[in-house]
Amino acid sequence: MVYSIVDLSLHKLWSNLLNRSRIRYMLCFIWLGLYSGQLFAQDLTKIAQQKPFAFQGNLELRGMFYGASGIPNRLEPVNYLINGSPTFTFYGWSVPTNFTISKKETTFQQPFNQFGLSPTYKWITLHAGYRNINFSPYTLAGHTILGGGIELTPGKLRFGMMYGRLNRATVIDTSSMSLVPFSFSRKGIALKIGYGTANNFFDLNILHAKDDSTTNPDGLTFVGNRVTPAANSVLSYGTRITVFRNFFIESDAAISLLTRDINSRLSLDSIEDKTLRQLSNLLDINGTSEWFLAFSAGGGYRAKDYAVKVNYRRVEPGFTSMGAYYFTNDIENLTIAPSYNHPKGYIRFQGNVGLEQDNVRLQKESTSRRWIASANLSSDVTKQLGIDVQFSNYSNNQKPNTLRFADSLKIVQTTRTLGIVPRYTISNEDAVHLILLSANFNAMNDYNSYFDNTGNAPSRDINSTQYLLNYTLSLLKNHATVNSNLSYTHLNSQAIKNSYKGIGVGGTYVLLNNKMTTGFNMNYLLGEANANKSNIFNSSFNLAFKLNKLQAIRAMVYFTNNNPGSVITGGQPAFTETRGEIAYQLNFGL
Repeated sequence: MVYSIVDLSLHKLWSNLLNRSRIRYMLCFIWLGLYSGQLFAQDLTKIAQQKPFAFQGNLELRGMFYGASGIPNRLEPVNYLINGSPTFTFYGWSVPTNFTISKKETTFQQPFNQFGLSPTYKWITLHAGYRNINFSPYTLAGHTILGGGIELTPGKLRFGMMYGRLNRATVIDTSSMSLVPFSFSRKGIALKIGYGTANNFFDLNILHAKDDSTTNPDGLTFVGNRVTPAANSVLSYGTRITVFRNFFIESDAAISLLTRDINSRLSLDSIEDKTLRQLSNLLDINGTSEWFLAFSAGGGYRAKDYAVKVNYRRVEPGFTSMGAYYFTNDIENLTIAPSYNHPKGYIRFQGNVGLEQDNVRLQKESTSRRWIASANLSSDVTKQLGIDVQFSNYSNNQKPNTLRFADSLKIVQTTRTLGIVPRYTISNEDAVHLILLSANFNAMNDYNSYFDNTGNAPSRDINSTQYLLNYTLSLLKNHATVNSNLSYTHLNSQAIKNSYKGIGVGGTYVLLNNKMTTGFNMNYLLGEANANKSNIFNSSFNLAFKLNKLQAIRAMVYFTNNNPGSVITGGQPAFTETRGEIAYQLNFGL
């Protein structure tokens, strides 16, 4: 509960700071100026030893062409894309940048044209523009942010700060009158402070983000299910401790406070949580505010050839962090993961087994529990023969908690997957032959007693098999590769029976003293689903040419013909598509 009070107090403090832009920017510049002045002064004596200027990176220009027959165009007939990643270096300061420019912005929430840089000097890194920063799994976790920040790692100190825009406001598409996607402008600040190394550390992380309800350009009061401006504060810690070199303990935990509608008129009396009521003096909260917990901890032993890890994770339903794109919540699991590598590499094994369930707050009418088991085994039997095996098994058992419901709604299922991939290699000075066979078996079995007792109910089991035979020939002296494959897939259930047979061939050839590379691929797939036959033909051709050490051009043509067979009302008609691409790439360095 101490963490909750600290988190909520910071939430109120940051909310005030976010509404005082002049003070915020003045403090940031004063702080950075004073602190950076002290840092740079320590290295001025060595500045003469640094290279004054360096410049390297790459630039790519792509032109794309598209045409379709039988269906409306799914892409623009003509489009272009320019992207690059130049890096500048000034007296030891490394300034990596990247940019992407397209014909027009896409219809997603974030713009497609993005520019950003992260200059680095020793243990100092600055961020500006569009950046993807990862402070912790529960706060700022790889979310694209438009803004600025700094990371400092002098010695064992670990410090980071980012401020900027997480989402931009989106408007109605006037051409289609579409209301989706829709979002308010969302800004946030993230802070990380810790101490330690990669194997032993302790970090505190804080995130506060808030939607700007004034960025609704059309004054909408509803959008679909009504999108409302929200606010979120998250306080988390992360730690890892290594003992005696081989034993380790690690943990991450967070408390997240979410206000779903910052403009809601619901009073505090509508909140059942007494903690939020008591802390109302420290927070601007309302009847839509709620807090959630997430926790994970694990430990294990790691040696040279083998390791074992035990991990526990619990994420409450509704847990949200605006600094991450997605969270799997309402989940609790306990897993054990052993692994083993033979000293000479003959056998490699990784496994995972555990128990998982949902309904961690007991708010649902039923709880689903399932066993989790998976294993990967790889073995080199001889120098020529090897085999890889993958296995997974998931059993799901749903049981009622306080309410009874019909037996037909119970879920008792098991899903199994088995993959076997033997491979055989023959090699000499002139050629390498690789033969690979892949067999995959998938089964979903329903053990619901309701269907078993009736005797007349249709089975809900689903089984599928897939086989692939691939042969690859590499001619080392001729710089050529040829490959071919045969495939077969079969899906069987009470309602659906379909199969697909395929054949493919392709190859690459390098000529003109390794300056030119050509390649092609052709694949034909024959399908049969409930007596309806279909076929798909795909082919592609590509060409790449190195003009010199710095420049290269490439071209690609892709063609597909899809004939779904008998067209049912509302189904997809037969169509052909052609895509082309021409690209120029420049690698530079000074």
